[in-house]
Parts: sequence; C-alpha cells; structure tokens
Amino acid sequence: MQSKLRFAPSPTGNLHIGSVRTAIFNWVWAKKLKAKLVLRIEDTDLERSKKEFEDNINEGLSWLGIHFDEGPGQALSGQKYRQSERIKANVYQPYLDKLINTGHAYYCFESDEELAAERAEAEKKGVPYIYSRRSLMYTPEEVAQKRAANMPYTIRFKVPNSKQITLNDEIRGNIEFDSNLFSDFIIVKSDGYPTYNFAVVVDDYEMGITHVVRGEDHISNTPKQIMIYNALEWEAPRFAHLPIILGEDRSKLSKRHGAKSVSEYKDAGFLPHALINYLSLLGWSPPEGKELLAIDELMELFEINRINKAGAVFDTVKLTWMNKQYLSKLDDEAFLSWVKPFLSKSNQELDALDLKILSVRDNVEVLSRINHYLEVFTLTTTAFFERFKQLAVNETDQLVIHHARKYLLDLSEWSNETVSDLIQHLMTELSLGKGKVMKPLRKSFTGYESGPNLVDCLALIPKSEILKRLDLVISYVST
Repeated sequence: MQSKLRFAPSPTGNLHIGSVRTAIFNWVWAKKLKAKLVLRIEDTDLERSKKEFEDNINEGLSWLGIHFDEGPGQALSGQKYRQSERIKANVYQPYLDKLINTGHAYYCFESDEELAAERAEAEKKGVPYIYSRRSLMYTPEEVAQKRAANMPYTIRFKVPNSKQITLNDEIRGNIEFDSNLFSDFIIVKSDGYPTYNFAVVVDDYEMGITHVVRGEDHISNTPKQIMIYNALEWEAPRFAHLPIILGEDRSKLSKRHGAKSVSEYKDAGFLPHALINYLSLLGWSPPEGKELLAIDELMELFEINRINKAGAVFDTVKLTWMNKQYLSKLDDEAFLSWVKPFLSKSNQELDALDLKILSVRDNVEVLSRINHYLEVFTLTTTAFFERFKQLAVNETDQLVIHHARKYLLDLSEWSNETVSDLIQHLMTELSLGKGKVMKPLRKSFTGYESGPNLVDCLALIPKSEILKRLDLVISYVST
C-alpha cells in the first residue's frame, strides 16, 4: 500500500504559523516517502467553522506552493474531505455501532450537573477525576427506554482496564501511557456529532493515512486514538509530534509575540519560499547546518529523525533577515514583478519608476516597505526640510555641505558618474573618509540618516531639487 499523509486544519480561524509548519513537514515528508498528501477540513465545530476561514486556508497553502493529491477540490470517487459532509453522509455511524455492539462504547445519560458533582467530589478528595461509569450499569432495556424517551445522552468509549498504551513516536521514541489514568472519554457529543478523537480515527482509516505529523499538543490525544484503533482492529498510522513553537519569552507562540496569519505575512511582503525555509528550520536542521535552502534542497535533506523534541523559538527578526536574503537573490525583473503590487497609487505614477525601485531595492527587507524607501523621491522640499531639522549636524557636516553646494553649482549634468565624482572630490579636498562625506550628504540631500544606495538615489533626484534642499539646509545651519 502506498504511504499517505494528511494535513487536517480546522477552519475556525485564518491559517496561522503553527498550522503552516505542520503542513510543511507533512508536505516535505510526503515527498521524501514518495507518498500521497491529503487535505482534510476538520469542521465539526459548527459554531466557529466558517467558509471564509476555509478559503483563507486554501489561499494560503496555494500561495506557499503546497499542493495536495486529494482534498475537497480533487476528491477520489465517493470520498468526502470535510468532516461536516462526512457527518451528513453518516460515515461514522457504522463504526460507532460496532464499538457499541462489541462493548467498547456505551450510552451515557448523566446530566451536566451530575457530572459536575462527580468532578467536585474528586477535587475534594484531591484525586484526578475519572468518570464513575454509572451509565454502564444500565441494562439494555433501560438504555432503550431512556433513548425512546428522548433523554439526552453522549456516547463514551470504554477505556480498557490496566493496559499499557504505547505510542511509537517518530521524533520522541516510545511513550507509555497507563490506561487506568484515563476516564472513559466521549466519542459522540449530546448534539450527535462525533468528537475529534473518534472522527479523526475513522477519517484516517478510510482515507488510508499511514503517517500522521502534527503538533505535540496532540500527544495526549494519541493514546485515546490508539485505543479506538485497537477496538476497531485497525492498524494505527505512524505518528510524529512536532515540538511546540515558542515566543522569545519561551511561552507558547501567540499574536503578542508578533506571530501573524499567513495572509498577513503575504500582505506584509514576505516571499513564500522565505517563509517555508524559515518555518522548516523551527525544530529541524539540515545535516550541515545550512540556513538558506531551496525547496528542492529541503526535500532532499529532510529526515524526520532530525526534528528536535525541544520547543523552537519563533524570531520575527530572523524571519525578516531571511526574507531579505531571498529578495536579494531575485534578478531585477523578478524583483520588480514581486514588488509592484505593493506600490501606493501615487508611487505607481512616478517617472523612471523601475530605476527608482531598483535604486532602493537593497534596503527592502519586506516588499511592503518599498513605499517607505521611495519617499526619498516623493518628499516635497518643505517635507524634506522638516525632516532635516530633526537631525544633528556637526561642524564637519557643515563643511561638507558648503563644499558640496559649491561643487554642484559648477556641474552641467547630473548622473551616477557625477554623483560619484562629487563624493570623491569632497573626500580628496577635505581629507575625509568616505563615511564622513556620505553621512552629511545623505542628511542634506534626503533628510535621512541612513537609507538606500546614495549614488543611485541622488542621480534620480533632479539637480534643481537638490540645490533647493541645500539652500534650505545651509540657511538653517548658518543661523
């Protein structure tokens, strides 16, 4: 039988970083195993599941370039890939009937108040709560009577007594669980819908899933699922539980750490392959520790046993650095293609637009920042002067500024070459290093202390505008 993996997000929110990393490791491992990859939508939470979130998930995966062999848009004959559709098709009932008929599951009629009283009693005694199994004492006739009277119920799985449940995890090795520590857990809720632990077992079995990659927060669910596999006499898939993603304070990653949804990273101007590269290194490392990996390299080098057990820290600064490395690898045509959708309407109308974009490209760390760097070309003389007045100017700066104006007045043309000549002339005439010339020129020409390549930028600002700015600057520093 061919190996098969699945990515099974819940459409209760936009596609987030933790889910994307899970999708990436499923995708990469599937490629490594020459396996099929399935997309399944786990939407049993009917109140919180929304189509807009499913659409966001699909759009994010498509943008990243993660494609599936099966899923809602490419179903095998007769297969349904949304749990809500599977519920409507009565997929789970035959397996539920089997569990009940074989004594592995039973109806539970206790009210919420009765169960709360049991929990309170356990808490009072200082012991973990284990359901009392009161409903298991009803005879089949009593169960039938209660059901006929439309008495509310759930269905619980009967946990076997005194069994060792072994999880053979591909990342963590063998993990043992004592069944006596588990309460009989609910597999069908009072609304008639299957719970996660029951539905996922049936879905994985029916879809032929052989390998399951998911977050370590599911480790506590896995022994319950293994018990259901055993009760239904099915072989469980191979499990791999990924380490948790942490914020810089070592707590679980959340929005307060700067984590965003994939669509937000896309809108901010991160490249999909940069995001994949970075997330693949959260908990995994290639043999030689290389950081920048093409997709093909990632597929070739990936080994599941190189995933760490310890949590991985999400670092927005490192992700941004990596994105800049990927931007720098693009040729000019590709860079222009990626960046132009991020231009403001006014910047789209700039003259010599491509040249101006390329003159600042080395400073762009995320594509949405392009408008910030293009401000050097769009500042009015007045706006420039307001910026300049916020900057510190020393005596050496003033000397450079005065000599620059004098040199500029004698220039008949303005180009990259003449800007370079100006810088060299000032360095020689004033016996100053390049930095001590460039810094005051940048301040007095652009109103910034740092920024894109000065030569390329200045050559694209009209000489007349440069002189206007210089006159304002000289007048200001001379008072």
